[in-house]
This record gives sequence, C-alpha cells and structure tokens, in this order.
Amino acid sequence: MAINFVQKTNGSAKVATVPSAVPPMDISALIAAAVADAMAKVMAPSHVAAPKAQAVDPAMVAEIARLKAENAKLAAAKPVAKVKRPLVFKVSEKRAMSIYNLGARFPVTLYKEQMLALLDAEKDIRAFLKDNDALLANKGDN
Repeated sequence: MAINFVQKTNGSAKVATVPSAVPPMDISALIAAAVADAMAKVMAPSHVAAPKAQAVDPAMVAEIARLKAENAKLAAAKPVAKVKRPLVFKVSEKRAMSIYNLGARFPVTLYKEQMLALLDAEKDIRAFLKDNDALLANKGDN
C-alpha cells in the first residue's frame, strides 16, 4: 500500500508517493482494532492522575462523629407508635357506606343491606375471631 501526499515548495506543488510499512487490512479488522484500543483506554485509564489528598477539617470530622452517634441512638430507640386516627364514615358516590382509617389505603365500602348483615353477624364474627385467634394475624405481624 502506498501513501500519497502533497509537498509544496516555492509556490509549486509536488505529489509524492511513499510506500507504507503497514500491511493492508479490511475495514472490519480496522474497526475492531479501534474499538479494542478505545476499550483498553476506558477500562484502564493510565492518563488520569490520582486524586490529591485534601486537608481534613476537624470541625467536619467532629460533626460527622456527632451525626453517627445520633443515628445510632435513633436506630436503637423504640419505634414511635402511630397515632390511631378515628374511624370516619361517609356516603360514597354510589350511595354506599364507606369506612375510612381502618389501616388500609382505601376505605371499606358496603351497601346498607351488606352493612346491616355484617352488624347482625357481630356475635358470630366475634366467636370466629376467638376460635381462630392462633391462626389469625394482626396487621404488621409477619
């Protein structure tokens, strides 16, 4: 393979051909070599200087130590019990009864006859809860 270049002297141009020492390569090999070279530079950057050491501010060290102690104290403290909000009753758009603040994200909504049937079954519900106490979980139990 030969390389052509233009040489200018005193206003005249002369084309020179110089034989190349590089053997001819196909384009895919050339691209693969360029990608490998770029990856090597990215993966092991030898041209990046190591970060310089910075002076340590004693006030900052003391503040970090104070915050770590405070975090440890907060982590060891008992979790604060959530404030139990009172139940709120509303009539829904479909004229049913919605009960809010039962601990779920959405309210429990029942039509009037469903709510009355539930209230009529209070004794049965309480008996069921008592009989199955060991099997039933409280919210938050895992």
